Parts: sequence; structure tokens; C-alpha cells
Amino acid sequence: MKFTSTLRALITAGLFTLTGAVAHAAPLNTWLTAGDVAQGAQLGNIDLTMPSYLLGTAGMDVAEDAPLAAGALNLSGQNPQDVASLTSVIGVPDYLFDDQTHDHFTYEGSALFNTVSVQAGDTLSFDWRLFAQVNTESIPAADAAWLILDNTAIKLADVDSLSVMNGTWLDSGLQHASHTFTQTGLVKIGFVVADVDSYDTTSVLAVQHIGLTPAVPEPEGVALALTGLLILGRLTRRSHQS
Repeated sequence: MKFTSTLRALITAGLFTLTGAVAHAAPLNTWLTAGDVAQGAQLGNIDLTMPSYLLGTAGMDVAEDAPLAAGALNLSGQNPQDVASLTSVIGVPDYLFDDQTHDHFTYEGSALFNTVSVQAGDTLSFDWRLFAQVNTESIPAADAAWLILDNTAIKLADVDSLSVMNGTWLDSGLQHASHTFTQTGLVKIGFVVADVDSYDTTSVLAVQHIGLTPAVPEPEGVALALTGLLILGRLTRRSHQS
């Protein structure tokens, strides 16, 4: 029956949509970078367990981590970018990472970012870990890392909040974060780590398992799909009986 085949096609299409909606997070693998960004599963002697994006603040030309040599903690061979260049490349306001209330100002940093299409109800999830080098003449207490959502910067942590000592690094330990979008459209997603209040000492942000999980369907949608299956089953039986 033509009606039966048409209904079957509509229900099948609906089930494909439903199946996609409850799938695990799809990885986001396409990124633009600015500054000192690399990929790896190690930070010095620290095992990150999984391949991670590593964003750092170590320059190549000046001994920012004295007594370590210049560039000793650089990740990629690229210098971090000064804040004016960094915010311009990302496309966010140049004051976005400043804390003017407490007189903390960003000097330079590195970023991982891109613009992606999302649906209302989609959930961004990722694991992150912030490190700060302490085998130096000073500790960069104000250095920080952020999640970018369009023109909003959400602070993940600053160095002053780190409490775990891991060799010569202060370490936040592995952290999980997620964000559910409330509107459909294009959104800028990014991660930034930056030197704050000085160029001294290195901080590194490790990010892994970045994924986007589609919205879970409403109960009404599930009920409609199940009703469609029931109707299709009955029509198929009648077709066979005739």
C-alpha cells in the first residue's frame, strides 16, 4: 500500500532523528589557534591520560621562568600573543579577560576557538586541567583560564585557587564542565589561558574530551514516534492478511 510505505518512510526518518538525539557527545575536532598551542598526552613528566589540547603562556625569547632558560616551557615554538592581538584574532572585546574590579589585567595568552552551529538544548562538555609552574622566582597567582561563549568569558580557575602540587607544577586536577545552550544558531566556543598582571612564569591549560551532545527529545516526541510504530505494525499485519 502506498499509504503504508509513505508512513513507514516518515516514521523511519523520525526514528533516525530520535536516535541521533540520544547519542553520545560528538567530538569537536576542528579548531583555530592563537599563541602557544600544541597537542599531547604529557606535560613534562605529568601523564594527562588522554591526548589533550595544551595552551601555554611561555614565550620563546625571554626567561620568564627564571632560573629556567627562555622557551624552556614553551609548547609549540610559537609565542603567546599580547592581549590586543589575542582578543582581535578571537573576535572578542579587548577587555574581556580583565578583572577591573580587583585591578587584574591580562598581558598575553593563547587560545583554542571556533564558531559552531548548535541547537537549543545541545550540551557542550569537556574536561580541563590548569597548571602553574612553581620552580621559578615567583608564582603567577593571578594567571587564569576561561571558557569563551560568544562574547562572554567564564573563568574556569585562576592559579591562586590551585592547591595540588605535582612535581614542579601547581595542578587543579582533572575537572569536568558542561554548558547547555538555550538558543539555536551559530556560537563562538573557545578556551583561553593568560598571563595576568605580568609576563612572568608559565601557566598551561589542558583541555580534552570536547564534545557536543544533541538535545534529548521531549516526551511528546518519543510518544509520537512510538505511536507511529504501533500504527505501522498494525497496517503491516493487515497488508499481510489481505
